[in-house]
Amino acid sequence: MTAPDLGTLHQFHGVQPVLPVADVTRAARYFRDVLGFEIDFIAGEPPSYARVKKGAERRHGDPVYLRLWQCGAAPASGQSWKGEIVIHVGHDVDGLHAAYVKRGVDIVEPLASQPWGLREFALREPDGHVLRFCGYL
Repeated sequence: MTAPDLGTLHQFHGVQPVLPVADVTRAARYFRDVLGFEIDFIAGEPPSYARVKKGAERRHGDPVYLRLWQCGAAPASGQSWKGEIVIHVGHDVDGLHAAYVKRGVDIVEPLASQPWGLREFALREPDGHVLRFCGYL
């Protein structure tokens, strides 16, 4: 018996890079004021996470979203921050989470509803990269 194609079953449909930044509010304003993005949200008190977007009209394809994650001061020379990839799913993020748990995947953040309107969880694949899967509430 072959395993189901989870990408098709759960309708994967978007990727959002997460960029580590030293100051999320400053970074979001830079993307807005200098690069022409729109601030979609800034979350946390104090702010620690944000998303900016560009191209919401859909005339030229899907909008571009970038997530900004506050990591404190920039790393010392020779070190690097590690980002993550956010993958949007269109159907049953809870079922996808359950399927991955059943397969023994390394879940690093449990399934949770977020204040920015997404239900999400994160996993770490064997090379250490973090993949966050989310669906709209």
